[in-house]
Amino acid sequence: MRIRDIILPEDQYFLEIFREISEKIVQASSHLTELISDLDQHRGITCQKIHQLEHESDELLRKIFARLEESLITPLEPDEIHRLAKALDDVIDIIDWVAHQICNYQLSGTYPHLNTFAEFISISVAEIREGVGLLGSWNEIREIKNSCQNINHVYNRSSDLLSTAVTELFSMQDPILLIKLKDIYENLEEVLQECNDVGHVLNEIIIRHT
Repeated sequence: MRIRDIILPEDQYFLEIFREISEKIVQASSHLTELISDLDQHRGITCQKIHQLEHESDELLRKIFARLEESLITPLEPDEIHRLAKALDDVIDIIDWVAHQICNYQLSGTYPHLNTFAEFISISVAEIREGVGLLGSWNEIREIKNSCQNINHVYNRSSDLLSTAVTELFSMQDPILLIKLKDIYENLEEVLQECNDVGHVLNEIIIRHT
């Protein structure tokens, strides 16, 4: 242990809250998968659960920024805390938004590409939870890098998925359904883009701390 840490120990509160937010993102993703897997069942209830998680995440973010104003020593630089907080918030915000769209559009039936997007999102948010959970353990740099690479790999695959999904839409006979699905596909891909942004922030943090 460093002498500085004995005199002015780092405030680990931030890392604990980031882990809590990451867990809420994983829970929101799980509910999104549940919503997509059965569009005809309990749409409103599932959307409410996701929105509640988004609200709880916002409350945790407010605690982070309030604590930042009074903490002397932090495990990350203040600008890193701000950037990671915003990146995580963007992920759960867009998950909440796309769930809201699905509920409002009252989709019914089965759409395989929606399930694939949900699977990609589940993988990405699990990697976010893993990477965020290892922050502060700078001997785990390789594992954090692996999570960032996995997130980026899924994001790259999602671009191809979006292209395929949108192309197939134009063979549909129902123009209203086409517009609804295109909107949802694009926002699901944006979820993965926001996850990739979290990966970039994590990668930049570990570069500065090695």
